Amino acid sequence: MNDKPFHHWKRVAEVEWWLESGGLPRGRTWARLRVFEDGTADVSFGPEGRLYGFENRTYAGYFLAEDEFSPLAHIDKEDEAEYGVVLEDLHPPAWQDERDQDFEYLGKY
Repeated sequence: MNDKPFHHWKRVAEVEWWLESGGLPRGRTWARLRVFEDGTADVSFGPEGRLYGFENRTYAGYFLAEDEFSPLAHIDKEDEAEYGVVLEDLHPPAWQDERDQDFEYLGKY
C-alpha cells in the first residue's frame, strides 16, 4: 500500500518532533509525528524513509517510544545532563515530503 489512500484529503493539524535518546549525544536521529484533523497520525523517519500510519496519536507515540524516541517538547534540563546535549542546540530538521514514500498502515499499535 502506498500513502495515497491514507493521506487523501487529510490536513495536518499538528506536527511533533521526536528524538532518539539512545544515540545521544553523538548521533541525532529524528522522527516526525503528524496528527491530522480527523485524529489519525503518521510517523516518518525522514523524507526517504518509510512512512507509518496509525489510528491516532497515542498509537504513533507507542510506536516511537518502543525505539527509545522521546518528544522534543518533553526533553528538559535533567535530560540535558543525562544525555550530554544542550537543549538550545536541538533543532528539528526541515523535511520535504516525498510523494512516493513506502507506506505501512499499522493502525492500533
